[in-house]
Amino acid sequence: MKKILLATTMLAGTAGFAAAEVAISGYAEVGIYNSDTAATGAGSTQFWTDVDVTFKMSGETDGGLAFGVSVDLDEAGNLGNSLDNNGTSVFVSGAFGKLTVGDTDGALDWAVADAGSLTAIADDHTTHAGYFGAGGLDGTYDDQVARYEYSFGSFGIALSLEQEDNAAANWAANSDPVWGVGATYAMDMGGTALRFGLGYQSTTVAGVDSDAIGASISAEFAGGFSGVIGFTNTETGGVDTDRLGIGATYTTGALSIHANYGEIDTAGVSNDSYGLAVNYDLGGGAVVMAGYGSDTDFATAGNQSTYSIGLGLSF
Repeated sequence: MKKILLATTMLAGTAGFAAAEVAISGYAEVGIYNSDTAATGAGSTQFWTDVDVTFKMSGETDGGLAFGVSVDLDEAGNLGNSLDNNGTSVFVSGAFGKLTVGDTDGALDWAVADAGSLTAIADDHTTHAGYFGAGGLDGTYDDQVARYEYSFGSFGIALSLEQEDNAAANWAANSDPVWGVGATYAMDMGGTALRFGLGYQSTTVAGVDSDAIGASISAEFAGGFSGVIGFTNTETGGVDTDRLGIGATYTTGALSIHANYGEIDTAGVSNDSYGLAVNYDLGGGAVVMAGYGSDTDFATAGNQSTYSIGLGLSF
């Protein structure tokens, strides 16, 4: 996700509500992008532009029940059709916890940390073939997820469900929803902030069972250093896929540097790749961004490398 800063806020009072808020934020990118594959040789450098607008609406009842919705116009599908609401999510929260429904993470991805950090205009450092995104089985169907989460002290738990979409084949075949459970624990150890994540998801699609389990440890150290290591194992129809991810970030003043490494092992065949990113904050919502992703050692990814450089602008 791109870094988004709040730009415009409108407050309105409505009968039956303690408060309501509508916020509009924007994000834009401009720069250059290049892709190099073994099959085609060096790719030509292209101009890159991207514009994103996000609406966030929230409110609270007189009894303290909070609710809201997020709409990402860059990704949103048919906003009038609950079966095609990519880019949108709705939440309700209170003392009972928080329920989020829509384009959101399943319990495994909610609990297990991704390897990536910072931003590049073409996301080169997080789109290389072996990148560790801890997605579990999310997206098996239509990516519309219902997730319940609750926190108590340093612990957090989540339950999630992604139903079969409306494709006739899913209903006719022996298919089940994707259900998941996740847990997190945060602690401070001598000034180092640690977060542990553990998640599990399972489904059956056309009679084929799939199970995924994942775990991660992330840390924020003194001196501007942070890091994460994560692992997932997915078994589908008796075939195991192991994914390992390691990420490290260093920030000093306006400068941030990040590197991550990912490895995928499927049925004993292993491939790896890596990504790099550099950000320099100019202030006022403008960031100079450079990114690089290498799949050159990833036999099934076409031996591709990409890079981009430009400006990210938050409004």
